Amino acid sequence: MDMITLGENNQQSSQQQSSQQSTTDQLKKIRSALRALRDAVILLNDDDGLEWWNQAAEDLLLLQSSHHGKSIFDFIDVPEFRQYYESKVTPNDGVHLVSWQDSNRYLKCELTPFGDEKLLIIYDVTRLQHLEQMRRDFVANVSHELRTPLTVLMGYLENFSDQPDMPPQWQRGFELMTQQTARMNRVVNDLLLLSRIEIEETHELHYIDMTKLLTHVYDDAQAYNQEYEHSIHLQIDTYDGLYGSEMYLNSALSNLVINAIKYTPKEGNIVISWTKTSAGCQFSVTDDGLGIAPQHVARLTERFYRVDSGRSRETGGTGLGLAIVKHVLYQYDTVLQIESSEGQGSTFSAVFPAVHICCASID
Repeated sequence: MDMITLGENNQQSSQQQSSQQSTTDQLKKIRSALRALRDAVILLNDDDGLEWWNQAAEDLLLLQSSHHGKSIFDFIDVPEFRQYYESKVTPNDGVHLVSWQDSNRYLKCELTPFGDEKLLIIYDVTRLQHLEQMRRDFVANVSHELRTPLTVLMGYLENFSDQPDMPPQWQRGFELMTQQTARMNRVVNDLLLLSRIEIEETHELHYIDMTKLLTHVYDDAQAYNQEYEHSIHLQIDTYDGLYGSEMYLNSALSNLVINAIKYTPKEGNIVISWTKTSAGCQFSVTDDGLGIAPQHVARLTERFYRVDSGRSRETGGTGLGLAIVKHVLYQYDTVLQIESSEGQGSTFSAVFPAVHICCASID
């Protein structure tokens, strides 16, 4: 009996050793793979100290073995990185930085919780950044070049359409050409606005009186609403304002309100609200319109994405409105939140963080 038990214990011990050896081998393979990565990988302890790093991180931050345990902020002394690192909710898309060693190099840092520790991955996105800049410049330049010929076309079409001796068989053709050139002009204007928002890294910031701004948005909505005959309500529960670019913010909020008007059947109900929350202040637009199917919601802010292309063209949409909203809100460290049910309506909202909120100015 003792011999059997001893044999079983030896077998179990052998299995445990084999399992431990297998785990050790796997860990060695993982570490070897991480060391071979071109992207910098750094393991940080709960005190933000360096625990482990790969060769790419060593080259990027000029690390040495004696740096073990030192704070990551001793090597990445960039305000944007510290703000990102210390934020309570780490953004999923990381933070983009200009390299502190080479101003022509662009890096992206992503922080991931790893038990009690943190895993920091730093990507070199210089090529992607250059390609993105080329795309922005191309869109901006093409849009600008289209503006002059479109203006000429619209002018001549307007003059010819006003001629009293216009042959009836030509009248319909001139009406369609006028409609389509006007639509192209709206697309070009939206592209130019979107390009300006993307290209301008900094904007002239001022105190924005949200009560005044939203009253202006409401008045414009009422003027646009004459054809639709909706019941539009404005609810302002706080006099807190924002610190930012009023022109861009006005464009974004107006886009959301006009969309609610366009995609709500006649005599619907629309509520525009500005309320204080524990996280800051929330702007929202609620309607009882057509609603949006769940599979479309995540893609609504993509350029030229349309839930129903025919319906969008009928309403005169350019397909860029929500993309503009997305980029404007990005300046305020917030995102567009969409809640919608088909046939029951939608709510588009954004919570502006407290750091961008300011009290009403006092003259």
